[in-house]
Amino acid sequence: MAAIYSLYIINKSGGLIFYKDYGSAGRMDTNDSLRVASLWHSMHAISQQLSPTVGCLGIELLEADTFDLHCFQSLTGGYLNPFIYLFISVLGTKLFVVCEPGTQHMEGLLKVIYELYTDYVLKNPFYEMEMPIRCELFDINLSQAIQKDRVALLGR
Repeated sequence: MAAIYSLYIINKSGGLIFYKDYGSAGRMDTNDSLRVASLWHSMHAISQQLSPTVGCLGIELLEADTFDLHCFQSLTGGYLNPFIYLFISVLGTKLFVVCEPGTQHMEGLLKVIYELYTDYVLKNPFYEMEMPIRCELFDINLSQAIQKDRVALLGR
């Protein structure tokens, strides 16, 4: 069983610009992944506006029978939770990883993924902002980072 089920990168408008499935069971088709990304973006934005708490950064925890959805935002620090993390960059890009309950240390992995995004996507002179990510070096280094994380999880 894979600790990480999937990775989503959403642009500031809520459009899915990258999706990678790492789980073997319950794979989603393209339309379903677009719906999940759009739904998450909408729920997150609405929760920020409807919260009675001043300065609320959105949904922090969504619990379901088969997974937990935890949120991480890195604008002014962060919030560490172990199952699904959301990382919002200054550009408004959101990264979230869907993983099995009990998975630890996702904050570090998301920081590595964001570094890969900035190094191989944003610095690519042929990449246009807000467009789907098509960068071979990003894909290769992302696969290596995910594999390295899986090996580290087995050693814990």
